[in-house]
Amino acid sequence: MPPISLKTYQQAALDTLAAFARAARVKGPVSAFSELAGRPWHAGAFGDDLPCVCLRIPTGGGKTVLAAHAVPLLAREWAAVDAPVTVWLVPSDAIRQQTLKALQTPGHPYRAALADAYGEGLRVCVLEDVAQIAPPEWGRNAIVVVASIQSFRIEDAGQRNVYSFSESFEPHFRGVDERALGRLRELPDALVTHEDVERDATGVLAGFAGQPRWSLANWLALHQPLLIVDEAHTAKTDKSFTALQRLNPSFILELTATPIAAKTNVLYHVSAQELAAEDMIKLPIVLAEHPEGWPAAVFGAVQTQRKLEAEALKDEAAGAGYVRPIVLFQAQNAGEEMPPEKLRDYLVDELKLPAHQVVVATGKERGLDDIPLAARDCPVRYVITVQALREGWDCPFAYVLCSLQKLSSATAVEQLLGRVLRMPYAARRGREALNRAYAHVCAAEFSQAAHALADRLIEHMGFEALDVASMIAPPSSLPLWDNDLEKNQAPAPIQQAPIATNFEAIAASPKLLALPGVQQRAIAGVQQVVVTGHIGQDTEALLLAQVRGAKKQEQVREQVAQHNALVAAQAAPASRNMPFAPLPTLGYRLDAQAPLWPLEREAVLEAVELDLLAPQAVQLPSFQVAQESDVFEIGMDGARVALRLAGSAQMAMDWESSSIDADTLVGWLDQSLFKAPELAGFTQSQRRAYLAAVVNHQLHGCGVPLVVLAQARFKLTRAIEAHVGDLREAATRRAFQQQVLGLGDGGAWLIEPDWAHPHVFEPGRYPAPVASRYGGRYQFGKHYFPVLADLKDGGQEFQCAQLIDRHPKVRHWVRNLDTAPCGFGLPTSRGRFYADFVAELVDGRVALLEFKGAHLLNDPYEIEKRQVGELWARTSGARAVFGWLTIEGLAQQLDTALA
Repeated sequence: MPPISLKTYQQAALDTLAAFARAARVKGPVSAFSELAGRPWHAGAFGDDLPCVCLRIPTGGGKTVLAAHAVPLLAREWAAVDAPVTVWLVPSDAIRQQTLKALQTPGHPYRAALADAYGEGLRVCVLEDVAQIAPPEWGRNAIVVVASIQSFRIEDAGQRNVYSFSESFEPHFRGVDERALGRLRELPDALVTHEDVERDATGVLAGFAGQPRWSLANWLALHQPLLIVDEAHTAKTDKSFTALQRLNPSFILELTATPIAAKTNVLYHVSAQELAAEDMIKLPIVLAEHPEGWPAAVFGAVQTQRKLEAEALKDEAAGAGYVRPIVLFQAQNAGEEMPPEKLRDYLVDELKLPAHQVVVATGKERGLDDIPLAARDCPVRYVITVQALREGWDCPFAYVLCSLQKLSSATAVEQLLGRVLRMPYAARRGREALNRAYAHVCAAEFSQAAHALADRLIEHMGFEALDVASMIAPPSSLPLWDNDLEKNQAPAPIQQAPIATNFEAIAASPKLLALPGVQQRAIAGVQQVVVTGHIGQDTEALLLAQVRGAKKQEQVREQVAQHNALVAAQAAPASRNMPFAPLPTLGYRLDAQAPLWPLEREAVLEAVELDLLAPQAVQLPSFQVAQESDVFEIGMDGARVALRLAGSAQMAMDWESSSIDADTLVGWLDQSLFKAPELAGFTQSQRRAYLAAVVNHQLHGCGVPLVVLAQARFKLTRAIEAHVGDLREAATRRAFQQQVLGLGDGGAWLIEPDWAHPHVFEPGRYPAPVASRYGGRYQFGKHYFPVLADLKDGGQEFQCAQLIDRHPKVRHWVRNLDTAPCGFGLPTSRGRFYADFVAELVDGRVALLEFKGAHLLNDPYEIEKRQVGELWARTSGARAVFGWLTIEGLAQQLDTALA
């Protein structure tokens, strides 16, 4: 089985990681991180030279599959090795067993990601098996060691077997270069001490004082492993830092949903919208509060399950897969009114549920053990727990959370909610009710429950306030079972109850209470200030004035930010289920009678032919080698990396020896590049002939020694990919201009809009990346989605967005995403062109609006994008317009474009 296809956000995270690794090799981790992340580097315990970065992936985002793909990526881009040693650290033994099983099972997507790069010679093992891997295998086969961080985390290294002197490692250390052993002397607890010798009753350590131990940890440290740290927020203690330092890693990759900001270099942050757009999680969470008490919450959850199961049967009848929606009940603790056993009795005796449909899973009762919940003949529909389910337990059928505890105090609610959020098998269902999560809670009012749930999502599950703003909806805004849903249609636009936030009323001033939307009332016997509507700067200042102390004022600011995000989300047209007019894609016909085909770059590529043996194809202008003494400098695109022939990197073959030949290098290049998209369409014999010509040119035309090419093989691979990509792009541009734009002498295609297959902006599917979101105070009133992507607070594009938002002819608009399928793009010779803004006008037309700085106006590719946009509008039959906007006379240009 091949590796699973990566989601767009997963590939984006890996692309960012690859870019960081390449830049860090040239500029160092500090500069590389600052450029890519736009934030200062936290040196922490590892300093500025060891790359230690984090991919922040919220609950349900697939951290493990990302880690599996990251191993070969870092081996190639950072370590430049064919057979890496990786230490994969997890926070508990339960997760260790789960991860180990997945990575050892042939065909499992996690193992497939590694086996695809390293073949079935890949070794995945636990610490106890490391000594059994023969020394010759290290550096020839990729090795992944899965362990819990507790195995290395200890104050006294003598208390852990991984640090102990072991004669079983004598064959491994025999013959190790003294220079390599010297690196261990800088590590904590790596050397045999005089105390060790004195305590040794066997006499084995006599004469070893001051020498590196023959230990498992030292053997791993010798190989400078790649370090994967899962749930990395649990490894931010001094003991953990020391444990990681002992392993002498070459690179540390952290994965977590909730990083500790002051101690973590977050390189890439995935948003809830990105997960939802890729069908990874169910959104929104339809939150039903039950002020009348737990019986109503339990009954509501049971009714929700029944309705969802009916929807699932309809979905399956329409051709979808089998799903049996399950409720996760969070009962109260022992000694309270409704502990697990009593809740089970209530479900069976009072609500008359079949006993075999209800299981209890607590520390004492293990009702879920060995139950295949996804099996069609499994009867379970209700799972009762209290604190937490077994670590690593997953259930794609979990749909409903019913918590009988207070959301603000239930420490395990986020774990249960995480199970409910995950989509069944990461696939969108045909019935809309099955694409949402459901929560029934005991709370006095929606606002209180929503804020408590928002706190859980933000503080413990890795989501942002702007994420949460569009993640929670009251039943009144998204009815569970209205007529529209029975017809499997989107709900009609509705008016929502206003969002209200309660602030502690310590010294509420008359001026504060006189403001619109502000009132004071007693809630549970405590005076509070209740605010509805957007909180402006003046109102926020008066709220801050009634509290003292920096900590309390910061809490008020956070409340205000969350409140405003919820208010903005509620006001967005998408949140009110208002449709956005469809936008036509472009199609082409070969002649007037031919069928209309989708116009994509790939269609143009079919007519492009490359001669890879032409002189300009064999030469690599961006790849240059300069020699100074025993150091070679490899240059690519202006960046230079020093390369010493006597390096210590692991090699799958004797790349440092002059005994290798050109055929060996050509074979390695072919193995590395046979899946490269730039070389798609060429047979193996064509590829090998081209690669042999490239190597021959470097050897004889440029005078580069073969051993240098061999050591620089990873950079040589990237240079070949880039060069062939440039050649293909130039040829495609010529064909595109002729066939699509009609600028050549040959016959052009007939281009027209395809209204039968339009692009549609869907509510809830706007995967705005966290790092690029607009977070300014200006409130955009017409943006279709609750959040805006890629917009800074100020600057020329911000001014353009303001003018669009205020324009009387604009009904609503979208800051367009530059990724399919959620963004709208037009084909170009390089791929797709995503205009900055897309608008629906009050007269029903649609508009693409592209803003350009003056310095880009004469760029050839920018001219091509303008030509494509104008072609799209010109062929639309006056149903679409295109505007090319610049800062000079911007308002007038916008008026003209929308006229």
